[in-house]
This record gives sequence, structure tokens and C-alpha cells, in this order.
Amino acid sequence: MIYEFRTYQISTGSLNNVLDKFREKINARNKISKLGAFWYTEIGPLNEIIHVWPYDDMEHRNRSREQAIKDKVWPPDSAKYMVTMNTEFWKPVSFSPEWNERHIGPFFEMRIYTFPFNEIDKMLPAWEKKIDDRNKLAPLVGAFISEVGDVNKFMHIWAYKSLQHRTEAREKFASIGWPPKSEAKPPVKMENKIVLPSDFSPIQ
Repeated sequence: MIYEFRTYQISTGSLNNVLDKFREKINARNKISKLGAFWYTEIGPLNEIIHVWPYDDMEHRNRSREQAIKDKVWPPDSAKYMVTMNTEFWKPVSFSPEWNERHIGPFFEMRIYTFPFNEIDKMLPAWEKKIDDRNKLAPLVGAFISEVGDVNKFMHIWAYKSLQHRTEAREKFASIGWPPKSEAKPPVKMENKIVLPSDFSPIQ
């Protein structure tokens, strides 16, 4: 599997209009290949939407997009609201859960770590050993390594019932030995954002 994360910066005040445009088209688009998630930023870089598309492989992705354009069901008529558009492709790691429809939010934290070259693989085994304990505090939505775009990046996404739930979970990290220690060099850059789901997002 590969996952395409499309992040669009939209004009200030346009979120509801953008959501309306995507909502109009999403059912028809889902008949070709299904949306994985649709989020918008609440904390962090504002005025962003993030839509996630799972595909079997790049051929599946290209074929789906060509069909959607041919059938005139995609993209939504939202170009006038777009400021910047970015797409990245990510591969799930071994302990990333199956991506399916779930109601586990509604607050989602996306954490993206940029590592020195060849360090991510050294870090993953330690995470895999601890992931069950970490999931008891708040569920992992997905964990990925960047495949196309900026490389040497590791992204992990967590679901929380509230911002207070996030605070309470993080206060318990020391009791489970989180984050796990490994022989990997530490990240050279760390980013995070808190996002909320649209009403048509399969992951809520």
C-alpha cells in the first residue's frame, strides 16, 4: 500500500466553502477509489486541509485519478480558494494499523520527524515493542515513512477524544517508557499539528 497525503493551504475564511465543494463530489469519487481521511488544521499551520488517499500502488493511484478526470467527478471546483497545493507519498511501517473507517477522534495529532539519513530503520524496532502500551493511552491512526517528496521523514498520527485526553496521555509517557529508546540518532526536525475531521471523513 501507498498513501497519498495532499495538503492544501486555502485562503482565509474559505474552509466552509471548500468543504462544500469536496462534499459535492466525494461520493462519486469514492466509487473509483475511496478517501482515507479528510482533515483540517485546528492547531499549527492554519487554513490547511489534508486529504488522504490509500492506493494499492502507484499504478492504482494513476489509474484512479485518470478515471476520475475522465468521468468528470474530480477535482472539486475549489481552485479559487487554493493558495498552495502539496502532495507526498508515504509507506506504512509494520506496526501501522489497517486504515479503515473509524470513530476514534475527533482530535488527531500529526507528528512528523525528519531523521538523519538511514536512521529511521534503527528506530522502528523499539517503537514496535512499545506500541501496544502506547495504544492503551490513545490509538495510533497510522505510522509512515516518506516515499516521494521530502525523504527521511517519519510520520505518526494519534487520535484523542479531547485536548485534555492528549494531555493526560502524555503525562503517562514516563510510566510506559515512551518515547522508546533506540540506537538511532535523534530527529533533526520535529513538527506537529492538531487536525479535526470533516463530516465526510471516514476517520472521525
